Amino acid sequence: MIREFSAKAKPTNNKARMVFCISAALAFAVVMVSMLIPTYRGVVSLVGMGLFVIAITVYTKYVSPIYYYDITFDSEGTALFVVREIIGKRETTLCRIGLFEVTKIEREDKTARRSHKTPYGYRKYSYLPTLFPEAICRITTMSRYEKAEIIIEANDEFIALLDAYCAEARENRENYDE
Repeated sequence: MIREFSAKAKPTNNKARMVFCISAALAFAVVMVSMLIPTYRGVVSLVGMGLFVIAITVYTKYVSPIYYYDITFDSEGTALFVVREIIGKRETTLCRIGLFEVTKIEREDKTARRSHKTPYGYRKYSYLPTLFPEAICRITTMSRYEKAEIIIEANDEFIALLDAYCAEARENRENYDE
């Protein structure tokens, strides 16, 4: 029986925080140096701004968001997989798919992820709290609106539970359609 629950995705390493801190510190230092040197100020300032953009990008994508992976039901009783992102006080629903639409769930390590090619016509969504994670979970879905691959970071227990719930939701859907 499918039950509602929510799992908070926690980063498995601190690479994003280190990249953010180092690039922000370097950006500040390079901009300060550009104010002191008499020549090539613009080029040095441009490098500092590039480092600043890297720091902001890493912060907004990996450091500040908190991801939640939920199993819930809609008003019609359809089991859903929902990905929520919380940044500060703002909560955003990023993904909302029926569990019966999930066609495949697989765990991949770094090498399998690098060698994977997303099929033509599939969209790719990444909801990872970790910069360069060791392992990911790839969820392949097919609905009447789109075909997609959703990449999340989850442990083996969560993947097994999600896979069992998806199989049960497909079975319930088939019985309902008959």
